[in-house]
Amino acid sequence: MGRAVVDYLTRAAGWLRRNHWAAVPDERPVKVNLGSSLLVAPGWLNLDGALLALFAGWPAPVLRVLYRLAGIRAVLSEDEFVRVLRGNRFVHHDMSYGIPLPDQSADYVFSSHFLEHLSKADGEQLMTETLRVLRPGGVVRILVPDLEQAIAAYGEGRKEDAMEGIFEGWELGDYARHRYMYDYDLLAGLLERVGFTDVRRCQAREGRVPDLDVLDRRENSLIVEASRAPLSGIS
Repeated sequence: MGRAVVDYLTRAAGWLRRNHWAAVPDERPVKVNLGSSLLVAPGWLNLDGALLALFAGWPAPVLRVLYRLAGIRAVLSEDEFVRVLRGNRFVHHDMSYGIPLPDQSADYVFSSHFLEHLSKADGEQLMTETLRVLRPGGVVRILVPDLEQAIAAYGEGRKEDAMEGIFEGWELGDYARHRYMYDYDLLAGLLERVGFTDVRRCQAREGRVPDLDVLDRRENSLIVEASRAPLSGIS
């Protein structure tokens, strides 16, 4: 399927969902994974604009053919690929149209190595949307490459490592490109600017968001959590 067709389907899906929310899971807590790719955990609603999310839930024989075409053998086995796409809930969605959920409907939002693929302005818009969909007291957890680490690598003479960290993905197409980078101050400042509170830096697999033993897979990430302020008088 050509890039133009994929882009059209992605934008059409985003336009349709702008005013027609994805169904919110019945069970609590409601957990949302933004830009999930295939990094998922049971019970999460996974939002992703890549083509693979469009085929989630399709029959296993179709997914096995797709697996052979996708070129991801180094990431998942064929059986794992089928199990992920058939056993988890995906919504194919372009996040430039916002998050297709009602106000104050989610308890947790998680995003791993997605925010850096957005421009500074689009990243701020997405974090504003994240605040909107979180319930009071809800928590967001963001993982991104650490700009401070890349700059340190450059200063130590590891220039190729530094440049790869900053410009990763340009040869892989539009969705894979880094469009902005963050250190702790930049990411914390973004979250505070859009209205989050209790911003804190976290270690891998430690924090207030569930399923981190499954979701925190990217090593050497900058990890930040923040909360939507609880209602007055409620802790």
